Amino acid sequence: MLRYFFKIISIVSFCLIPNIISSQNECNCDIIMSQNESVIVKENDSLALFKLIEKYKSSKSESCLFKALDIEFGYYIKEKQLDKSSQLLTKQETVLSRLNCTDEFLYNIYFNKALYYRAKNDYEKLSENIFKALTEAERIKDDEKQIEAIKQVVHLFTRMRESHKNWAYIKRAEKLIFNQQNSIKSIGNYRWLAFVYEHEYTTTERKTLIDSTILFINKAKKEAFKHNIDYEIAQLYRALEACSYHKGELENAVVYIDSAIYYAKKIKGVKNIGPLYLSKAWDHLDLGQFNEAEKWADTAISYDNQNKGTAAYMMLLSSTSEIYEGAGNLDKAFKSYKSYSKIKDSILKLDRVKVVNELETKYKTEIKDAKIKRLTVLLIIATLGILSLLLIGALVRLRQSRKQNEALRIAFEKQIQLEKELSDVRDEIAQDFHDDLGNKLARISLLSNLVSGEVSINDPKVKSKIIQITEDANGLYKGTRDFVFSLKSNSDYIEEIATYLSDFGEDFFSKTKIKFVVDKQISSNIKLPHYWNKQLVFIFKEAITNTLKHSNCTEVILKFNYGNGQLLVECIDNGIGIDEDAIKSSNGLSNMKNRAKKISGKLFIVSKLDEGTTIRFKGNTN
Repeated sequence: MLRYFFKIISIVSFCLIPNIISSQNECNCDIIMSQNESVIVKENDSLALFKLIEKYKSSKSESCLFKALDIEFGYYIKEKQLDKSSQLLTKQETVLSRLNCTDEFLYNIYFNKALYYRAKNDYEKLSENIFKALTEAERIKDDEKQIEAIKQVVHLFTRMRESHKNWAYIKRAEKLIFNQQNSIKSIGNYRWLAFVYEHEYTTTERKTLIDSTILFINKAKKEAFKHNIDYEIAQLYRALEACSYHKGELENAVVYIDSAIYYAKKIKGVKNIGPLYLSKAWDHLDLGQFNEAEKWADTAISYDNQNKGTAAYMMLLSSTSEIYEGAGNLDKAFKSYKSYSKIKDSILKLDRVKVVNELETKYKTEIKDAKIKRLTVLLIIATLGILSLLLIGALVRLRQSRKQNEALRIAFEKQIQLEKELSDVRDEIAQDFHDDLGNKLARISLLSNLVSGEVSINDPKVKSKIIQITEDANGLYKGTRDFVFSLKSNSDYIEEIATYLSDFGEDFFSKTKIKFVVDKQISSNIKLPHYWNKQLVFIFKEAITNTLKHSNCTEVILKFNYGNGQLLVECIDNGIGIDEDAIKSSNGLSNMKNRAKKISGKLFIVSKLDEGTTIRFKGNTN
């Protein structure tokens, strides 16, 4: 029987292998882009760029043709030629329909659509496509694509006045950038980090952010000069100008912005120098050189005329209005502000009642879909459980046979496979929640905030409902994050739990004056017993939250210690302490103790008035 079985397998393999090889060749473009060609794409040098496009089109490979259309789309989207960009998107989708490996190229389609709708100021469709692109990048495990998608997510939140949601994405991109090996690609990524850190400084005024910004600039600057990339050099000098401006070193700021303009003018491809002249105008205004400030504001507008009607041009008009006002030219200030308001209305105009109703309908539909998915997953888990019982029964019977050892080996391998499948189910549930619920709740929150800003104060009922939508969406979004984390198969490991709580604490205290310190002494990254991850996260998130609300402390230490099967986690503050009566009567502390009992651990609250409080968990992982 085995001889016939292997013969059938051989015949099937012989038939399938040529098709598999053909499919792989079709999906892999045999032309590899050089570092110099990457620079050409970056700077949008039209003459050299279209020679590169022809090089890809001359190949008989459909994947190379797709790549050529990808480069060509990038050129026209930077040129703001939206009709041509739309045509190229259609061509890309046509080529994709002819490929047998569409999953490999879906990211490019979603990402290019996101860029297209960004150029059209359609933030709803930008949101829809960029989150799809990010999901695809995660699925194919491509770090560079994840970084590029996250950049667009950060841009989206910034434009929608939701910058407070950016930091988690920025830190995620930062970890990916630190692991990069390609020096050319790392230039733009470190430059982007410099700008987002500098922007974060403008909202928090944390001096350490400026230090980090300069560190990122220097990392990128060395490589940019090494490869003579004028676009990146110009942007890096602009970032240095911003740092000098924040430090009050205005003379240095003028020198840096002049260097940025010098290198920007050397760029061969499409360029927009308007924002650089705008920064120069601000520097001269703060130096009290009003005529110079007005002159460079005029220059900024003249250079940026090609972008009329865009969100970027809208923000430039807002800034020039302030510069003209500071320079004493109220007539120009009024004209700039009037133009700014007109573009703002056209970009952010919405049919308010219709949008609110649509958002509510979407929200209810997505909740219902999530319930159906949960039931489906439970059915899968129940089926796996039944299969496990059948397998155990088979093992008992096989134990009585002459092939006992072989049967046990097979059963063991099957059990490992079942465990892997259960692990995959957990990860799939987490991914579904992240993609289908978390991202869409974030978009609901974004759009409802936008509508809230546009609703008239004279209509308080509508505004109240919109605010309720925002609060509900934000609450659900935050509530699902811990649940999604506990579902992931790797969340059972102590290192993952420590990292998750550390990231929460850093983000939680980032906009306060409280110093947050993490002390990890973990000898090995062991897998904790089932259910521990969820309870530990809930206990110490509650502890961290209570510390900010009640302790009046200046420092919080989160400690992790593991050895010889004993896990110790502590949250220590140097605040005002808690008296014994408050400890006994607190429902929150009582709930934390109950959570510790559920996983056979113990929770201790040690507190002294005016000396601080320690929340300590002890548990035996054996």
